[in-house]
Amino acid sequence: MLRFALSLLALSWLSLLALAQEAPAEPKPDEQKPDEQKPVELSDGAKSLVDRFDANKDGKLSESELPERARASFKNFDTDGDGFVAGDELNKAAEAVANAQPREKGKNTKRDIGKLMKSDYKRDEASGLFLQAARDYNAATNGEALLIMKDGKVLLDCTDNGYDAKREHELASGTKSFSGIVAALMVEEGLLKWDELACETLTEWKGDAREKITIRMLLSLCAGLPPEQDALQGAGTKDKYAYAIALKCKHEPGKRFEYGPAQYYCFGEIVKRKLKEKKEDIKSYFMRKVGEPLGMKLTWRTDAAGNPHVPHGVFITANEWAKFGEWVRLGGKLGDKQLLKQELMDECFKPSKANKNYGLTWWLGGGADEDGESEGKVATTDAGVPKDLIYAAGKGKQRLMISREAGITIVRLANDTNTFETDQFFSWLTRGKKA
Repeated sequence: MLRFALSLLALSWLSLLALAQEAPAEPKPDEQKPDEQKPVELSDGAKSLVDRFDANKDGKLSESELPERARASFKNFDTDGDGFVAGDELNKAAEAVANAQPREKGKNTKRDIGKLMKSDYKRDEASGLFLQAARDYNAATNGEALLIMKDGKVLLDCTDNGYDAKREHELASGTKSFSGIVAALMVEEGLLKWDELACETLTEWKGDAREKITIRMLLSLCAGLPPEQDALQGAGTKDKYAYAIALKCKHEPGKRFEYGPAQYYCFGEIVKRKLKEKKEDIKSYFMRKVGEPLGMKLTWRTDAAGNPHVPHGVFITANEWAKFGEWVRLGGKLGDKQLLKQELMDECFKPSKANKNYGLTWWLGGGADEDGESEGKVATTDAGVPKDLIYAAGKGKQRLMISREAGITIVRLANDTNTFETDQFFSWLTRGKKA
């Protein structure tokens, strides 16, 4: 889900004006029968627009209620011509505002990419890949580090745009993928089951809709809890685990995918309670079982109550993240030792019924949109995207991309907004040209 409160501070209705011509037309009311029209559920972004601009509190926006610079685009969203933006019109207006990306100082936009890429690239004879093209595309899309491995061999390890390779980079939501692996490790150890009810551990959930939530639902983001982006990603909430488990269901558990941090913080509390006798938490357990054997060095931040962040919070270098990615590519094997059974790890890469592009904390097939924060389309294989692609994704276009069939592990660290595209990256890497 989009972080609308932040978007509304950063973006103005002037951004909406720039997107006005792209707004799709909606059918007129007279094209539907009255009994076919259903109340429209407003998105959080639409509610934020109403809260901010609806002066007379009638639940809709008139042209006069908008800032003067935004009024030119009003008619593009008032598709039924009734003089108000309401219902689904509000949802589309909010989506346009949130998607409007202002040009950041010193940052490239999609318009700049064509000027920065060459018309002809040479294929690397040893790997068969267009490594320089991949690097150029990564740099053109505000990438800061790129590490490409094939069959365990480093083919490219570079930095661009002033980044220091020794500095740990924020993974943001790229952190989430560690949770799926922790769950698999705990299943192997007999500490939990994929489909056990969360209320067996979170006993305060018994007696209401939350008692239907399973571990699998939490990790696949379809448990039905509200995302609570603002409360759980800001400094105001001291104990994020306690806040998250106190939330009530917004949707029926198991029916709807909704991206956000709450469900992962709930999983963090479950792990904390299950590991109480071991005096461990999700961070220490992961490091003992995987991080330390792999020789990983990272920083995993905590909230004010000392709880490790679960949906975000890890800072790491490209080389250290690549250690984790290679281990995943090899199905949990380190040398001659199996740290985790592959069949348990691979549960993380099975799509849920609610979202075919998302497994248990991992994105599937190149389908994440802007920061891996909502359901997106599956990337096309004709652009060179591996059919079995799995990856972790985080705000700023962080990526850990893995394909066992292609034998690749790719780490991208970046400070990007909306320029990087999975299809385009793989097209440059495998074909040396734009898709």
